[in-house]
Amino acid sequence: MMSATSDGAAPPERPKRGRPKIVIEPIYPELPEPTGEQVRAVRLRMGWTLDFTASILGLTDAQGVSDIERASDRSGKARKLNNWRWTLMLLAAGEHPTLMLTKRTQPLEQESLPLE
Repeated sequence: MMSATSDGAAPPERPKRGRPKIVIEPIYPELPEPTGEQVRAVRLRMGWTLDFTASILGLTDAQGVSDIERASDRSGKARKLNNWRWTLMLLAAGEHPTLMLTKRTQPLEQESLPLE
């Protein structure tokens, strides 16, 4: 026989273990993945060489940029520019749809620079 307080309801949920998951919203909108043609068009409009573009995007060499523009490497494996590199390229080119880089009005103070 059931007591007056138990009506067959499920027991209360136990608290989850570990740290709560923190979700941080990006400060910039997610851009659609660029095609190789779009990457090439921005690079050529800016007059950037393959080597210079690779240095801006943090790629090891010009071959990486060339592979992205062709959408595959020499072995035929698909090669695309990820979203954060595309965002960085558009910012450096001054072509980002919603954000732009601006010059600081005052230099950072030495104390606020990250420790090495």
